Amino acid sequence: MLGTYRTAIIISLILLTTFLLLVLRPQLSNFTHHAPLHPFITTPRSDILNDTLGFSKVFVINLPNRTDRRDAMTLATTITNITATFVHGISGDEVPPSVLPTDSGNNRSISKGNIGSWRAHMNTLRRVIEEGLESALILEDDVDWDIRLKSQLQIFARAAWAFTSSSPLHNPLLSLDNDNIPISQLPDHHHPNGQGWRSPYGDDGFWDVLWLGHCGTELPGEGSKRVIIPNDLTVPVPKHLKPHPFALQDSEIAELYPAHTRLVHVSHGTTCTQAYAVSQAGARKLLWQFGLQSLTTGWDLMLRDWCDGNYTTTTTTDSKRYKPVCVTVQPPLFSHHFGKGPAAASDITAPGGGFANSNDKKEMSPYIRLSVRLNMRRLLVQGDNTGIGEGALEDQYPD
Repeated sequence: MLGTYRTAIIISLILLTTFLLLVLRPQLSNFTHHAPLHPFITTPRSDILNDTLGFSKVFVINLPNRTDRRDAMTLATTITNITATFVHGISGDEVPPSVLPTDSGNNRSISKGNIGSWRAHMNTLRRVIEEGLESALILEDDVDWDIRLKSQLQIFARAAWAFTSSSPLHNPLLSLDNDNIPISQLPDHHHPNGQGWRSPYGDDGFWDVLWLGHCGTELPGEGSKRVIIPNDLTVPVPKHLKPHPFALQDSEIAELYPAHTRLVHVSHGTTCTQAYAVSQAGARKLLWQFGLQSLTTGWDLMLRDWCDGNYTTTTTTDSKRYKPVCVTVQPPLFSHHFGKGPAAASDITAPGGGFANSNDKKEMSPYIRLSVRLNMRRLLVQGDNTGIGEGALEDQYPD
């Protein structure tokens, strides 16, 4: 009788343990990869945890003949529970001269690659408008990100609101004298009328571009605010913040701020378009300016100049210059992934996008610690991406 009782107890414990593992394992995985990285995020935006990262849609630009890139992006987005819509990249040979903006003839040095890249981005902006999307994230097909991206975006969203809020009464930057604002001093997301904000990244119509992936950006000038995110362990230590010999800007972070600091500020001198989000209003402005009016160089350089306010306004006759609302983050949250061998070469000829990996025998992604690309095999072995802790993943840039 006693043996039977003990056997029943053991069986019950085994069943209970199995049940708890089945129930809690996904929750533990979600905690590992999606929990807020800082204690000051007391009311995280659940919509950023959705399969489009809080945007209406995620687009990936991919040349049809680069099936390798599409395969890799399909796996990377699926592993991290992101739903992506692929948009065909364009070869410059497919674009007839008759459709180019009138001022494109002023610069005969525009390459076929730049023309194709420009048209692919214009087609994507047009889809944002035609589909009536409130916002969209646009990715190139060779980008990489940290497995903790959704947690990173929750923190970025809170910082971005300081620049994209429509209400001066609730914009803390207007009342603070210091140019460097710790994110802990910003209010958590709450609307004056007690309701939640409609968009996690800013008021509709009050932002144009969120530049989330780039190969370098400059700190804004004196008098421009910077939101400081301290103790962000997803940021590599300073010695790893120089992705290639031409990216000098990021050394400013290492010199001016403690290790593991991320900054959010208005875009200034930003280059490369690995990842950027547009609002509906921003997509319309960009398509008008660059689909119809201007094509003078690579797309990323034109977007840089547009965000810096170097184009004349379209609504007045006095040629006043206007500055769109473009917000960026450094180090960036998305980065170019350099693969192995000849397949790693970029199809984008804009500066930065085509920088060659000096060691083509080793894969790498600047800035990204727990890289989705480099950990893809480990994540795929887990099947549904549950039950794998951060300690089991390769850290590209350990302290």
